[in-house]
Amino acid sequence: MLKQLSVKGVILLSVFSFQHFGFAKDPSPVGDRYFYEGQWDEAIKEYEKCLAKNREQPEVYFRLGNAYAKKGELEQAVEAFTIATQLKPDYLEAYQRLSEVSIQIGVPENETKMYLKEVRRNPNDADAHFRLGLSYYKHNILEDARREFETAIGLNPKKAEAYFHLGVLHQDYNAHEKAIEMYRKAVEISPEHDHYHFRLGAAYHKIGQLNDAISEYQRVIELNQNCTEAYTNLSSAYLAKDLHPKAIDTLKKALELSTPASIARIHYYLGNIYGKMREFDKAIAEYKRSVEISPRLIAPHYNLGILYLKEKMADQAIEEFTKVVVLDHDYADAYLNRGKAYELKGDLKSAQNDYNSFQHAKSAFGRVYREESSLNYNEDLNLLE
Repeated sequence: MLKQLSVKGVILLSVFSFQHFGFAKDPSPVGDRYFYEGQWDEAIKEYEKCLAKNREQPEVYFRLGNAYAKKGELEQAVEAFTIATQLKPDYLEAYQRLSEVSIQIGVPENETKMYLKEVRRNPNDADAHFRLGLSYYKHNILEDARREFETAIGLNPKKAEAYFHLGVLHQDYNAHEKAIEMYRKAVEISPEHDHYHFRLGAAYHKIGQLNDAISEYQRVIELNQNCTEAYTNLSSAYLAKDLHPKAIDTLKKALELSTPASIARIHYYLGNIYGKMREFDKAIAEYKRSVEISPRLIAPHYNLGILYLKEKMADQAIEEFTKVVVLDHDYADAYLNRGKAYELKGDLKSAQNDYNSFQHAKSAFGRVYREESSLNYNEDLNLLE
């Protein structure tokens, strides 16, 4: 079968994702390009230029912090992440990166103690309890985080961000119905907050309420037309309903908005849809575009190999499966299918070697290949039947 990305429903964005909710698209596209190319000094210069024009941009400080961290200048990274959290108090990704980098340089983590003191001084302050809850959550002390979020809500029933983060916490426990209840409360209080609608849609998506998920993703797009993740998840929901043309059109819209890092994946997702539709020439073309942009993205190489094998194009299939095992030498199914390609060519010795490697990888690691994604394309296409 074609390799499908394995995330179902709720998407927690990578801490290095540069497409954040509620902000304009690509405030520093030149800086982002330098970042993706590994030119940290140039990226830092561009982000600083962007901030010189407007210091009230938490997402740019987040980017700047990541660039400093990549360069190894961790104290500057801590400073940038700290400013990002000050400008946007519910900026979880920035809190997470701040914690990670602080640990690397041995900065004492006194933040939680500080918030505890604040709560003790002002026990009826909902904001203080909320900040303490965020700190607990950041450090993975989830039960205490839940207690503080609930306390904040008890003190201020209109505190939307407390409902929202309580919903996130419930999803960490796979309590999706409870998460939906919390997200809906957040949306009722702050109906113009695109991130709340997105997470509500993703929670509906997770439990298979696709019409509700679609409605929420569409609402996100109404509020923030530059939210790539809303388009990709909307496409996933359409695909789950077998609305293939809508899924394709939605992904093509996402392509117009995407950063360089996500364009390759969107071409991969398009390849999956065309594969499901049995339009294999188009699927191959999309997978090729994906690996041209990002040669180290494993899944499109694997799916190309599967399609070539189906078309009896043994040499091309072997080439793609070889790229997979070079990138991930534990990928059992790549050995299995490369063995089939060698067998198709009549090279039985190489085929047997790959079958042996398949058994070894399968028994030694017993794992299923998994890639981060913002789409749910799990359908078994069974293209080799």
